[in-house]
Amino acid sequence: MTGVRDGELESAATMVAALQRGAVTAVELVERSIARAEAWQPSINAFSQLWGEEAVERARGIDAEPPGRRSGPMAGVPIAVKDLFDVAGRETTGCSAAYLGTIAKQDAPIIERIRRAGLIMIGKTNQHELAAGGTNLVSACGRTGNPWDPERMTGGSSGGSAAAVAAGIVPWALGSDTGGSIRIPAALCGTLGLKPTTGRLPLEGLMPLAPSMDCPGAIAGTAFDLWELHRVIADIHVIASMERTVGYAIGVLEGFFEDVIQEEVAGAVRTMADLLQQHGARIEPRDGRGIGDARDVWMDVCTPEFAGAHLPLKDPGRRRLVSPQPREWIERGERLGSAAREAAARRRDEVRRWYLEKLEDLDALLIPTTPYPAPRVDQETIDLGRGRTVDLAHVGPGFITSSVNLAGLPAVNLPAGRSSSGMPTGVSLVGRPDGEETLRGLATLWEDVSGYQADRPPVPAA
Repeated sequence: MTGVRDGELESAATMVAALQRGAVTAVELVERSIARAEAWQPSINAFSQLWGEEAVERARGIDAEPPGRRSGPMAGVPIAVKDLFDVAGRETTGCSAAYLGTIAKQDAPIIERIRRAGLIMIGKTNQHELAAGGTNLVSACGRTGNPWDPERMTGGSSGGSAAAVAAGIVPWALGSDTGGSIRIPAALCGTLGLKPTTGRLPLEGLMPLAPSMDCPGAIAGTAFDLWELHRVIADIHVIASMERTVGYAIGVLEGFFEDVIQEEVAGAVRTMADLLQQHGARIEPRDGRGIGDARDVWMDVCTPEFAGAHLPLKDPGRRRLVSPQPREWIERGERLGSAAREAAARRRDEVRRWYLEKLEDLDALLIPTTPYPAPRVDQETIDLGRGRTVDLAHVGPGFITSSVNLAGLPAVNLPAGRSSSGMPTGVSLVGRPDGEETLRGLATLWEDVSGYQADRPPVPAA
């Protein structure tokens, strides 16, 4: 055995290959993962639960299995899961004090699938409380910190999952995306993150935010790892061919997607468009006006569903245990009248049609993921450049992403370099319904031609 060294075997793909040739053991991979989690926890607080002993015991069981007859195709690779997935015998809290002590009786179907694949869960990740926000500053477990600067936000609500991947604790993690909760932290932490087509993955055993928009998905450090995890959780057994490498048609949306975007993020979109065009893609500017109200519409769709999905929180004693910000969302949803809900539903349909019309003769749309790179945790305004500023209370991290959730479309965040502050930026490709394989082809093309290599900050000294 050569062991597992820092800087080596940092992707799931390389871990699988090393396990298969006997160059490393599952125990070694899991022990390194746990050691990194413990080293990072004081500064970034990425985990709400760590299961070191159980994970190592599971790894020993996999190492004892005969070669070629292991539990699954990726048996022995560590993974982290967001604290709203049911894992049998473990708490599902959504990082809310109102749900402390809630023990899952059985695995969510998606957890069953990662177990069948042989992945080893090392713990649950911190999240924005009840998934009701895009910052990860609100959590009964304490806020998460960005591995590139712990005094900056990760974004949310899957912030702990993105932070764990960005820090190199695990090569991939599970998140969920109702208004951008995978893509936002992926952008702010510098990872890839996929929101699949809404409704294609099971929601059983997933603590709800807004069931009509909730969407489980994957976060990873490379395009290959991202789609391998997506294949596992989507229960896809046949891998589609990716022979097509040229001829993609991509629309770059203007208007709404430029109006309140920091200049460095807008520049990242232009750079990505230029790169793809240089390698065979047809790039077309498209009018992005007409959905400037999307975030307000999203709130009017989300908050009534949120209130209805958490009936135990009608109890005044339990509701007092919810932090003020998510409690305000619940109360907003309870106050919203039927006329406003019906208007939001109609407008949601219009937003979906707007996106589908834009995509009619295109493979994907290229847009910023977040309006700006990760703000400081105490920051209230953002300088967008060219004399423009925005208030984070009105233009939050999910200002752009939530429109895609209204439309129910698949979208992937791709890392797009660093800002002048040294923080990651992200851009998104939005696909047609069930267009995940096209997004996979585009993400793989981008990864190949850009020379992208997943980077991570150094593990904190003990």
